[in-house]
Amino acid sequence: MIEALDAGDVTKLGVGIIIALIVLGLIISMLITKLVVRVIVAVAVVVLAFVVWQQRTSIEHRIDHHKCSFEFLGVHLDPPDQLNRVCS
Repeated sequence: MIEALDAGDVTKLGVGIIIALIVLGLIISMLITKLVVRVIVAVAVVVLAFVVWQQRTSIEHRIDHHKCSFEFLGVHLDPPDQLNRVCS
């Protein structure tokens, strides 16, 4: 004999599916939140690395051309020893 689902079984099954969907949604939302935070941090690190690289290149260029004023991210720096004779 084949048994079919009755109204009580469907209610229990429906509640179980709803709970499973809520748990799955919470897990997915936590994973996506962590992923989004990781992507934001990665982008920030890449941007900061690019800015530091640009500043370093600018200072290197000024040293090569014997310029006496140096700034790194808005902070005034003293010229290196090799330029002290030229800048004085």
